[in-house]
Amino acid sequence: MGISKEIEKNGKLFWYEYAVQKVNNIYYVYECEIAEDKMAMDEYEYEYEYKYFSFDEVESNFNSKYDIGFLDIKPLKGQYIFKPNLC
Repeated sequence: MGISKEIEKNGKLFWYEYAVQKVNNIYYVYECEIAEDKMAMDEYEYEYEYKYFSFDEVESNFNSKYDIGFLDIKPLKGQYIFKPNLC
């Protein structure tokens, strides 16, 4: 499940992505932000992957700084935002 959202900060466009994936009873959460003018170069403002051991942890740590509610994330219908680092 995840969401991609275009946001504007200080007159500049950014893309924000947030995704949750469960693998072997561990919840992996991916979060990133990239300036639209840097997308072709894959130069992210930041890119993080977190690991949680319960859904309650995921929900309580949900980052809503871009006015995204946890209920706004939806199944990605076959799209993958990230591949969890299983190491």
